[in-house]
Amino acid sequence: MFCTQCGEVAVDNAKFCGHCGALLEVTAQAAQTTSAVISDAPASSIEVSVEKHTKAYFFSTSTFKLALMSICTVGLYELYWFYKNWGLIKERTGQNIMPFWRAFFAPLWAYSCFNIIKNSANENSVPDPLFAGLLGITYFVFQGLWRLPDPYWIVAYLSFLFLIPANNVALNINKKLISEFANNEKISGWNWVGIVLGGLLFLLTLFGVFLQDM
Repeated sequence: MFCTQCGEVAVDNAKFCGHCGALLEVTAQAAQTTSAVISDAPASSIEVSVEKHTKAYFFSTSTFKLALMSICTVGLYELYWFYKNWGLIKERTGQNIMPFWRAFFAPLWAYSCFNIIKNSANENSVPDPLFAGLLGITYFVFQGLWRLPDPYWIVAYLSFLFLIPANNVALNINKKLISEFANNEKISGWNWVGIVLGGLLFLLTLFGVFLQDM
């Protein structure tokens, strides 16, 4: 089966194209079911069943939570963000990918993830201020700034900034496709543990970096 949007080969029975994220044609079984409903119903009461998304299309959170968790967990929350999104992409498209490793090597796979979100936004007519290539390159560069000498490596903490545009577009896609979508904005108990412990570690690190120069 081929994607009608980009022409790439699609996985059999997949609902979405693994290359561009476009919605593929409905399966033959679904088409037969719809045809049966239309043929059996009176002309005045024909109802066409439309697939409704009940699960998040992409993983998204609030900008505040993304920034707070990323800083307090020394960037680990960014890897979690990528892991959750690759997991949803794999489940939705049937691609033979490993979400853990794509998250572990997030700087290398960031562009691919951003691009899938961008293409999905275009396919679903969602406003798309997402420059996937630029964001992917910049995120990759910032992940390498950890190797800078004191105190300049602290700039690497700002790498979460380049996830925010992709996260916002992902959120808009979820809102467009899921009528009762609830964004992942709540800070859970485990989040608080990470914030408190990671926040203390972050502050101690800052003190250690700047006090040694005094």
